[in-house]
Amino acid sequence: MIKNINKIVGLMLLSSIILTSCEKNIDLKPTDTISNETAIQNIDDLDRATIGAYSNLQYQQAYFVNTIMADEARWGVDNLIRNAAGAHRWDFDSGNGDVTSSWGTMYNVIDRVNRALASSENVPAGSTAEVATKNRLRGELFAIRAMAHAELLRWFSPRYENDQLGAVIMLESSILGKPQRSTFGQVMAQVNADFAQADALIPASFTDIFRITKPAIAALRARAALYAKDWANAVTFANAAIAAKGTLATGADYAAIWTDANTSENYFQLRRNANAGSVRTYWTDDNTDVFFSPSFKLIDTYSPTTDVRYNAFIFRDGTVASSRESWKVNKYSGQNATNRFNNIKVIRTSEMYLILAEANAELNQVAVGASALNSVRKARITGYVDLTFANKEALIDAVMLERYKELAFEGHRFFDLRRRQLPVVRDDRDITVGAAVPKTLATTGRNYILPIPSAEQFANPTIQQNPGY
Repeated sequence: MIKNINKIVGLMLLSSIILTSCEKNIDLKPTDTISNETAIQNIDDLDRATIGAYSNLQYQQAYFVNTIMADEARWGVDNLIRNAAGAHRWDFDSGNGDVTSSWGTMYNVIDRVNRALASSENVPAGSTAEVATKNRLRGELFAIRAMAHAELLRWFSPRYENDQLGAVIMLESSILGKPQRSTFGQVMAQVNADFAQADALIPASFTDIFRITKPAIAALRARAALYAKDWANAVTFANAAIAAKGTLATGADYAAIWTDANTSENYFQLRRNANAGSVRTYWTDDNTDVFFSPSFKLIDTYSPTTDVRYNAFIFRDGTVASSRESWKVNKYSGQNATNRFNNIKVIRTSEMYLILAEANAELNQVAVGASALNSVRKARITGYVDLTFANKEALIDAVMLERYKELAFEGHRFFDLRRRQLPVVRDDRDITVGAAVPKTLATTGRNYILPIPSAEQFANPTIQQNPGY
């Protein structure tokens, strides 16, 4: 995909050369291409380019595929067309677009960012306000690039260890070259450098949650540190994020997060409407056919009467025929009965508390970690009484369970299991549909690691593929 992106630009330039050589007496300029210099000439152009980079951050399919590869969902009775069968059955190769699409998506984002950053250096900024806006936009671009590289590590690094293969670090758009993958540690170093640059450029006064702000950077850095097993920095950045936006929603306020009526826990979200696509349609279509349902394993973790997440995330439709699927994912049911779109909550306050709990456990600060975990549970469960934990292992087990419950359908579970090198184990009730759905994916299983897409290999035959593919 990286090579393909650059080939497109190369073909555009080649077309320009051919036209010029064939019509030497006519000064022709290509009318179907716009150079970076022409496209971005002022602050408004740079803002539009930044919005364009945001628009390419497509998380809907990534959330869906991550969920169905884990133990959060089961095959819906209505899924007669075998939608996303390979991902759910752990039966795929490097040509499966469901499991490899994030590679192309994130490199498209990075390419947009790099072109905008390259042009931004020459954008005039006369007034103090224009200088501040230009710096802030550049900061947003650095943060988006960091996010995209970090996401590539989550999807495609065989293991989240510094010496493992990571992703291609892409800091400029180049027509030529066959880039190779850097290590996980090298990519993470670039992620941290870009986040640091972003933090230096974005002012504290900027608070638009549909764009990246200082609190969002702290939250995203906490997540990156968790994957890097950099426990001390995970604590530092999670605490910084909580200091900026640390109140956990309760009861009806929490439920309102999922209809977009409340944003109190959202550090950063992406606006979704008819032009950007709906998360809901990955689970159920407009004809109410259910492709995938919440797993019974997940449903059993919630108390229907005391845990606010049960009704916020799960819905059982008692009006459908017995031959139809009645259990549905309710987390993305829409803003209201007529508007079936939900904004994408990229990162939330509760995740920071859970990062604090896990990282403190790893630092043998069990009581501190338990306090963070108990904060989430008290906000979600009526009548909850704080628990204590005998050791760090018991606390980590509890955190993993709480992440399973709190972050369900948000694109974390499969990666969480891989972070901890744990197998995917489904409940027997979740594999009963006649679709050859296996129960367990061992850590040594071929599809426990995801492949680099075959399209990337065709364009760049020297790129390193992951083991097993």
